[in-house]
Amino acid sequence: MPGGHAFGDLTSFVGRDELVSSLVQRLRDGQRLLTLTGPGGVGKTRLGTVLARRLDDGDFDAVAIVRLADLELGGRNADDLKDAIVGMVIEALGVIDHQARRQPTEVLVEHLRHRRTLAVLDNVDHLLDPVADVVTELLDEAPRLQVTATSRQHLGVFGEHVQQVPPVGVPDAHDNLESALGTEAVILLQDRTRAAGRTLTPGDDWTSIIDLVRWSGGLPLVLELISAQLGGGMRPQVILERLDGGRLLRNFARRIPPHHRSLTQALDVSWDLCEPGQRRLWARLSVFSGGFDLDAAEEVCSGDELIATEEVMDLLSALVRHSLLASSPEGRFRQLQPLREYGLRRLREYGEEKDVRSRHAAWLLKLTESAAEKWLGPDEPRWLHRAHHELANVRSAVSWCRTPERAEVGLRIVTNLLRARVPFIFAFQSTAAGLMDDLLAVAPPGPSRVRLDALVMLGWTRIVLGDLERNERHRAECHELARELGMADSPQVLFLEGTYWLFSRGDRRGLDLLARARDGFRQAGAAGDAHMALLMLALGAGLLGPSDVADAATEECLAEARAHEAEWAITWGMWTLGLPARTEPLDVLAECLPRQLELGDKWGSTWCVEFAAWQRAAAGQPGEAEAAARLMGACRGLQERNGVALVGLIPFDRQRKQAADRIIATIGPRAFQAAYDDGAKLSTDEVYELVLAPQDRVTTDGEKLALADLTPARQKVALLVAQGLSNKEIADRTHTSHRTVETHLTYLYRVLGMNRTELAVWAAEQIR
Repeated sequence: MPGGHAFGDLTSFVGRDELVSSLVQRLRDGQRLLTLTGPGGVGKTRLGTVLARRLDDGDFDAVAIVRLADLELGGRNADDLKDAIVGMVIEALGVIDHQARRQPTEVLVEHLRHRRTLAVLDNVDHLLDPVADVVTELLDEAPRLQVTATSRQHLGVFGEHVQQVPPVGVPDAHDNLESALGTEAVILLQDRTRAAGRTLTPGDDWTSIIDLVRWSGGLPLVLELISAQLGGGMRPQVILERLDGGRLLRNFARRIPPHHRSLTQALDVSWDLCEPGQRRLWARLSVFSGGFDLDAAEEVCSGDELIATEEVMDLLSALVRHSLLASSPEGRFRQLQPLREYGLRRLREYGEEKDVRSRHAAWLLKLTESAAEKWLGPDEPRWLHRAHHELANVRSAVSWCRTPERAEVGLRIVTNLLRARVPFIFAFQSTAAGLMDDLLAVAPPGPSRVRLDALVMLGWTRIVLGDLERNERHRAECHELARELGMADSPQVLFLEGTYWLFSRGDRRGLDLLARARDGFRQAGAAGDAHMALLMLALGAGLLGPSDVADAATEECLAEARAHEAEWAITWGMWTLGLPARTEPLDVLAECLPRQLELGDKWGSTWCVEFAAWQRAAAGQPGEAEAAARLMGACRGLQERNGVALVGLIPFDRQRKQAADRIIATIGPRAFQAAYDDGAKLSTDEVYELVLAPQDRVTTDGEKLALADLTPARQKVALLVAQGLSNKEIADRTHTSHRTVETHLTYLYRVLGMNRTELAVWAAEQIR
C-alpha cells in the first residue's frame, strides 16, 4: 500500500470491529466520499489506516493514505495549497509524471480515470476549504475514485457521508466492577497497561482505575497516556488527583468532561509527568513532519546546555514509554498530530521555535548535500530512499524558508535533491520544481551562486520533462547570472547548455558541451554531477551519433557506474549500450529492466519498453514488426499508468517515428494499428513480460531452463519459493514489491510449465 512508512500502532484496536466491518462494506459498495469525524485522540487516523489495510487486498486497484498533517501552510495561497494537496495524493499513489507542462490535477485525473482507487486523506482539519475543492473536482472527473477523509469537522461537500467516530465504551456510573471490566475502555486500558510493563491485578485500586477510565471519556489516546503512567509505576489515585486538580471524581454521570478538555488535560498531565529534558525534547521534536530517526533528533534537538547529545537516546526511549512517540522497526519515530500540535505550542512558549526550525532546515541541508555528493557508489539505493523518506520534512523546511532571509537555504535543499535525482525516481519532480519556483520568487534578486545552481537544476528538470517553453525562461536568466558572476564556462552552465542543445534541439553541438561539463565536474571533485553529465552525453551520442562518440561515451558511462558500484546508474549505463547510433547496439534489456523494476524506477523501465519496440522494428521482419507495434502500443498504455510522457525530447521523438515508419513499411498501416491497439490493452505485468520473455535462454536439446539460465532476480525468487516463503516474505527478503514477485513467478510458471509446488521441488533439485 503506497503512502508513507509503517509505524507500530499507538493503541490496541478495541471496540471497533462492528464499525470497521460496516465501513468496509460501505466502501466496497461504492460510497464515493466518507468523512470520519470526531475529536482529537478518538482514533480517526487509526480507523482510516485500518480501513485502507482491509481494502488493499483486491477490492481496489490502488489504496493510498495521504498524511495531510505533514503539509504546512507556509503562507501559500489557495491555488498553491490545492496543487500541494494534489501533489501529495500523486506521491502517495506512486504516480510518475514526466510531463511538466501539465497541471498536477490533470496528471492525477488521468491516472485515476480508469482505476478503482481509494484515497484516505488523513487530518484535513487545517485544510478544509482547499481539500473540499480538490475532492469535489477529483470525484467529478474520476468516476472510479473513492475518498475517505479524517477530520474534526465535515468537509461540507455535496455527496459527503459523515461517520462520527465514537469514543470506546466506558463504564456507567452505577456499574459494578464485573460490568465495568467488560467495557471496551477498561479492556483497552488493561491491554495497553500490560504493554507498558504492568499487569493490573485484583489487588489494584479498581475504584480509581474505573474513575480514570470514565474520566477519559473513552478517547483511546487519553487511555494510552494513562496506561503509560500506570506502566511507569504511578498509582491510579495519584493520576486521578492530577487529572482533576486534586478533586476526587465520583458522580461521572453528570461530570464527564468534553472530549477536547479530556485530551488537553491528559496531555497537560503527561507534560507534568515528564522530566525537564523529556519535555524540552518533546517540544523540539514537534518541528519534524513525517517522522525522524535518532541521528536527526540528536542533530536538531540537542547540543546545548539544556539537552546534551548523549542524552537524546534515553530521552527518546522515555517518550516512547510515555506513549508520546510511536516507533517503527526501521528506527524511525513519529508523533501523532495532537501530540505534535501540543509540542509546537510548548516550543513557542519556550521561545525556541525559530532556533529549532533553523536547525531543522540546516540538518536537511546537510543530509541533501551528502546525498548529492555521495550517491554515486554502493550506497546509492540507501541515499535515494533516505532522501525520499524525508520529503515531508523537506516540505516543512522549505515552507519555513519562504522568506527573503531564509530562501537560499531552501534553494540549496531542493537543488541537492535534484542533483541526487531523487524526484525522478520517486515521482515528485513536479513538486520539486514547484518548490523551487516558490523559493526563487522570494529570494533576493541579486546574482548569487546559490541562485545560479538552482536555475541550472530547474532548467535541466524542465528540459528532461520536455517543457521547452519554461526552460527557455530559466536558461535566459541562468546565462545572465553566469555572466555577472564570471561563471559562463562553469561546468553547471555547460551541463545545462549541452542538455538543451541535444534534447530540446536535437543538435550535436551539445556533445562537446557535456564533455566539457563532465571534465569540469571531475576537476571539482563532484563525482555524481560528472556522472550525470556523462549519462546525458552517452544518451545524446547514442541517439544522434556519431558512432565513435556513441561507442566511447556509452562504454565509459557503464564502466564508471560499475567502478562505483552504483546500482541505478549501472542500469542506465547498460541501457545506453543498446542505443541505435552505436556501431554494434547490444541487447541488454533482460539485464537492466528487472533491476530497474526492483528499484522502483518507473521512468527507466518505461523507456526500456519503448526501446524494445525500436529494436524489434529495426529487424525488418513481419513477425518482429508486429511485435514491435504491440510494444509501441503497450508502451503507450504503460505511459498512461506510470504518468511518463515520452515526448518533447527530439532525439527520442525521431527514433519513435523511424520505428513506426519501419513497421508500417513492413506490415502496412492497418496491421500496425491493430497490433498497437492490442498492445495498449496489456496489463503492466504483461507488458514487462512481453519485453523480458524472449531474453531468457533455453537449452540446446529443448529441455526446460536450468536455474543458471534465469536472470539473477528470478533465480533468487525460485530459491526462496523452495524455502517455503510466501510472496510477501519474498518481496520483503528481496526488497521488491509484491507485484514484481508475482511477475517473476508468472513467467516461471509459464516457461517451466510448473505450479508453485513443482517449482519449489525443481529449484531445490537445481542446487543439490
